Amino acid sequence: MRYLLTDLGFAVVEAADGNEAVRLARQCQPVLILLDLCMPGIDGWEVAVRLRADPALEEVPILAMTAYDVSAAIRAALQAGCQRVVVKPFDLHDMARQIAAVMSPHTLLAPHYA
Repeated sequence: MRYLLTDLGFAVVEAADGNEAVRLARQCQPVLILLDLCMPGIDGWEVAVRLRADPALEEVPILAMTAYDVSAAIRAALQAGCQRVVVKPFDLHDMARQIAAVMSPHTLLAPHYA
């Protein structure tokens, strides 16, 4: 994912767990968040809820990734504020299309954080 995002022009910041993800998102003000739903600390669903509650981050697109190919898990991610959910394993070309679909055209022209 790091290589794909770098190739797309993103500066990548990675978090080791959900608490760090929330902290780094608030600190870096990203234009895109790729969020694994299953991670240590608080899970991705809770991260999405916390990010949506922050006025500075409420409009940032969140693209969730999960190995749970279960409609209830996907529906919960969408209800938590994620724009899309990609089920692992995924094709990198499809992931690039998913990223482009949630980004506005002007943000793909300049360096930005994901």
